[in-house]
Amino acid sequence: MKDQVTDNAVETEGSNSPFVRRMIDSHSVLGLAFAALIYIVSLSGALTLFVPEISLWENRDVPTAFESSPAAVASAARNVETHLEEGNEILNVVAYAPDEFKPYLTVRLNQRADEKSELDSRDWVADPQTGELGKRIEAPFAHVIEDLHTMLHLPAPWGRYLVGLLGVVMFTLILSGIFAHPTIFKDAFKLRLKRNARIAWTDVHNRLSVWGLPFHLIITFTGAFLGVAGITVAALAMLAYEGDQEAAIQVIQGPQPIVGAPPMSAPPDYEKMLVNSKGEGRTFSLLVAGNPKDSGNTTTIAYYEDGILSARTSDIYRNTGEFLEKFGGADSPAGARAFGMVQPLHYGTFGGFPIKILYFLLSLALTYITSTGMMIWFKRKKQQSQPRPKHEAAWRGMTTGLSLGLAACALVVAVNIALPLEPVFFGVWLVSLLGTWFAPNVAAAVRYQYLAIGALMIAAGLLHLPIALGTGAGQAILLALDLSLIAGGALFAWIALRPQAAQEEPVIRELAPAE
Repeated sequence: MKDQVTDNAVETEGSNSPFVRRMIDSHSVLGLAFAALIYIVSLSGALTLFVPEISLWENRDVPTAFESSPAAVASAARNVETHLEEGNEILNVVAYAPDEFKPYLTVRLNQRADEKSELDSRDWVADPQTGELGKRIEAPFAHVIEDLHTMLHLPAPWGRYLVGLLGVVMFTLILSGIFAHPTIFKDAFKLRLKRNARIAWTDVHNRLSVWGLPFHLIITFTGAFLGVAGITVAALAMLAYEGDQEAAIQVIQGPQPIVGAPPMSAPPDYEKMLVNSKGEGRTFSLLVAGNPKDSGNTTTIAYYEDGILSARTSDIYRNTGEFLEKFGGADSPAGARAFGMVQPLHYGTFGGFPIKILYFLLSLALTYITSTGMMIWFKRKKQQSQPRPKHEAAWRGMTTGLSLGLAACALVVAVNIALPLEPVFFGVWLVSLLGTWFAPNVAAAVRYQYLAIGALMIAAGLLHLPIALGTGAGQAILLALDLSLIAGGALFAWIALRPQAAQEEPVIRELAPAE
């Protein structure tokens, strides 16, 4: 929340205008109503950036490599079909190429018993040279993080729609925050950290909001778009295709399967398709084969094109090998190009690790903006003799409990204990929240929780280090994650153990008139 105009020692005349006051009110209402969900989505979003690396961190003895041959990818795609359960239908086979973020070849089999049954999705790691299948890939920690960010662990599609709505709310919050502070850009470097806590939080809140403004606008707009993609397709079908959703999907996803086509007489020739789609400036990304037993279905060879900001460009074939069309890329219409930019802009998958790290820091800043916004509101209420001690206890328990639950999951993975992580995560989170709610001294409870977070993160990093040191192509990634855990844990521990005097809140006093 940026409803701290009254906290600034200098206010402009425009800040007293009815329009600005309405912006402040709307900003406060939206922020207070959605603050907890925004905090959860922001923090989990920062971690979701590294889901591929976390997946590698969770799995031991994985054959790593940064490249794989077309023959190996084709072999892996064929081999995974042998794991089809008797009586089940293959929906598709997906082969993911190794890359700098996840340096191992994986292949996924999506199957189901019938149209009414749930999707059964399983992943295997494959040898990058031969395509021979190895162990099943299990990444429950990465799943907890990713599902928290994209679905809030709610049923589909409602969880995704709610996250999309949060993107709209956050985008609105940013705009209302700008209009509520006419001098926000003029004061872009004003930091009064030695004043009282409320003023310090206000300045940090506003400065981080300004410095990360382009990122915040991009991340919230693209997040809203991704969250309501299903509604977008329905709206497109209604407006442009007279309600024909299949036609709308074809515009977005390319040619669709032919219903009633005969079964395949031989497996699709994936290797030939992969070789045909190779070219200068192209980097293979993934292969998606819709039901390989159906001749009317399609196989998509997706790749990245140099100099193009897009999720991927695709060559689409019938399973019989007939080339249908190139979808996306430099020659596609402007609308398709814009649609292809949404995902990489949201997840920072362009520009390598420098962009990822920048996105991570800016996502943490967005999380901190949400947290300080709430703390400013609590301090303002206290100054107005309307304290909200239980609300503040719940907020602090929610925020620290979220980190504590994630740290507990990291330790379980590092120790290699076969426990379902979702109950661990939500159980620790709930205990933390209740512990803060009922604590006679909230500040002391939060310090103990910070100390626990630090201890769990340091332990997880140290216990996993021997695994990182014994890894091949992914060693640098795993070492970076382990060292980050240790460094992050040390930061939490330092915050918890610093002298009590440093944590005491300065007395909140009325501001002197502007000089």
